[in-house]
Amino acid sequence: IPTKGGILIDLKRMDQIIEGDESNMYAIIEPGVTFGLLKKLLDDEYPQLRYSYPMAPPFTSVVCNALLSGLGNLSYRYGSMSDMVSGLEVVLPTGEITKIGMCAVSPYWLGRHPLPDLMGLFINWQGTTGIVTKMAVNLWPKPPIIKNAIILTMGGPEDIYTSLIFKLVHLQVCDELAGGLFHYSMSRGMLPVDDIKGMITAIVKVDDMENRSFFLTQLTVSANSDKEFKQKFKLINKLVNETNKNEGRQLFLFKTEDLADIGKKIDNFMELPSQIPSLYDLREGGGLTWVGSYVPLNRWLEGCQRGLKVMEKYGWVPGVLHRPMKTGHYSVMRFFIPLNKSDPEELKKARKMCEEIVDIVLDIGGFPYKVPSWAAKKAFERADPNFVGLMKKIKTLLDPNGIMNPGRLIF
Repeated sequence: IPTKGGILIDLKRMDQIIEGDESNMYAIIEPGVTFGLLKKLLDDEYPQLRYSYPMAPPFTSVVCNALLSGLGNLSYRYGSMSDMVSGLEVVLPTGEITKIGMCAVSPYWLGRHPLPDLMGLFINWQGTTGIVTKMAVNLWPKPPIIKNAIILTMGGPEDIYTSLIFKLVHLQVCDELAGGLFHYSMSRGMLPVDDIKGMITAIVKVDDMENRSFFLTQLTVSANSDKEFKQKFKLINKLVNETNKNEGRQLFLFKTEDLADIGKKIDNFMELPSQIPSLYDLREGGGLTWVGSYVPLNRWLEGCQRGLKVMEKYGWVPGVLHRPMKTGHYSVMRFFIPLNKSDPEELKKARKMCEEIVDIVLDIGGFPYKVPSWAAKKAFERADPNFVGLMKKIKTLLDPNGIMNPGRLIF
């Protein structure tokens, strides 16, 4: 959204899925195509293919999420949504229409290489360098067997992030590996926490679970046969048991298919895209903000612990999400902050808290994703000045009249 006024261009009526290429596994879509529309196309016409869906409403734009390096339920395996872009059509600020990627020289929107890769001129620039009117996104084979499991601990994130997470990413058997620290009160409406409470208290004595947080990690495992799935799950189970034994943890690993109705509820929660209105009603006034970032996997625990202390200082119930990305090359760290959006003082306090958390993200070598203008300014103050200078030169070259989204990022 422009910070200095201007004209908003609403592209939601450009909602055509122009082509689905089953053999080369991509779809060409317009900006108004939503995750719901794309999922329906794949379910109905290409059931052997899949895309990566976020924890977001089904009416969210696929193109928008990809241009901002969003994440989805295949991001652990394949990276952010921008890594899955294989072609663009862009209207430049000076009016020319150009194609980016193989589609510039071929009728096929196969990918970026081996041409000079200009895709980055439009990804994460937040509309300051052009308007994307078409995008090709990678699709992926959908194995016949896809099952979910959860690892649950009443301890903190250190139960997972001391060693187990690194072993899991090196194991390379999961399609999805994500979760977070949830307070019991915040989880109602998202997870069947009352059922989970009964399950956990039957195994380990927890008297005050309603006043505590738990750390849950979702695993999705796909396979081409039952034998393959069983072998993959056996490897995961072995790592969890070794962690419990060697580190004195109390990690509980469950396949959702073994949990009857509880498992079905968890599977429904994991079925994306989805609308989770309960997240917006966790605090009187119905508001929600967050600080999302991509950070080094080996600094995630440090950043998480520091961020949770900041939330505690400001009187917020702790909540943070994690997801190793691209098989562990980096990780998502996202603090979610329910708030009363009609209370000016609470908004001011939440803003200060977010600023402190962004400082922590930068301290540990990370960067906020879908970065707001105030955080971009803070982040680029720490950046290589030659990098910032190059960005400004590119912006001036592509948009000599300075008409595209002035005030966003650092322009």
